[in-house]
Amino acid sequence: MTEHRDSRFDGMALYDLQHIRDALAPLLDRPAPLTPADLEPYDQLHYLGHRALDHAVTRLGAGPGAEVVDIGAGLGGPARYLAERYACRVTAVELQPELHRLSEELTSLCGLSERVRAVRADALTLGGTGWSESYDHLISLLAILHIPHRAELFGVCRDLLRPEGTFYVEDLYARRPLTAGERADLADLVACPYLPDETRYREDLAGSGLTDVAWTDATALWLPWVRDRAAAFRHDFENRARLHGKPLADRLLRFYDTVSALFTTGAVGGVRLTGRRG
Repeated sequence: MTEHRDSRFDGMALYDLQHIRDALAPLLDRPAPLTPADLEPYDQLHYLGHRALDHAVTRLGAGPGAEVVDIGAGLGGPARYLAERYACRVTAVELQPELHRLSEELTSLCGLSERVRAVRADALTLGGTGWSESYDHLISLLAILHIPHRAELFGVCRDLLRPEGTFYVEDLYARRPLTAGERADLADLVACPYLPDETRYREDLAGSGLTDVAWTDATALWLPWVRDRAAAFRHDFENRARLHGKPLADRLLRFYDTVSALFTTGAVGGVRLTGRRG
C-alpha cells in the first residue's frame, strides 16, 4: 500500500465525510436496518445512481453469485446495490481510510457483510503475484480519473480478471485541449491530475491485455445530470449551509459548479468503457 498517494484527494469537498455524516445522522440513529435504497442519495459518488449500475450489469453479463471487484469503491454504495439487487459477491477496493471505514460500517448496518468485502488498498498494488484472487467482472465508476498511472492500472485490471472476465468503467476524458485554468481546477477541485483525450486514453489501454474494448461516449447523458446537481445544490444552499456549515457548503458548491462548467464548455466529456480479458 502506498500511503503517499492519499494526498491527491486533499481539498476535494466531495470526499469530506462530514457532510455525508451530517446527512446520514437521522438514518444512523434509527433502530430499523438500513437498505441500499435508503443510502443511495449519499453513497453513490458517481452519476445516475443505480441506473448506471443496472446498465453496468447488463453490459458485464453479471448474474447471481458472480464475483465482482470494484476499483475505487468509495462508500461502497455500488457494491451494496450489486449484492442486494443482483446477488453478486463484491470486493470493494478503496484507498481513502475514512471512506473505507464508513463503507464497512454502512455495509454492516445493511446486513450485507457476507456478500460485500471492503478492502483498503491502493489499486496499483493489486494483481500479479501479490494478489491471489481473481474475479468474473471488474467495475470502476468515476475513480480512474484520480489515478494518473493508467498503463500500470489497466495491467492490474487485466490481472484481476479471470480469463474472458469482463470489465465496465465510467470515466472522464478531455474533449478538447484544456486551458491551464481547467487543468488546475481538475487537479485541485476534482483530484484529477491527468486527463487524456480519447486518442491518448486508447494508447494507455493498448498492451494491457484488455480486449474487445468498446468506447461509448456518455457526455450527452451526463451533462444535464451534472448541471441539475449544481443547480439543485445552489437552490438549496441555505439549508446545506445550516446543515454542514458555510465553509463546507461553499466548497461543495464550487466543486459542483466547476464540474458543470467543465462539461458545459466542452472541456470534459464522459465515457463508458467495456471489454474483457483476452
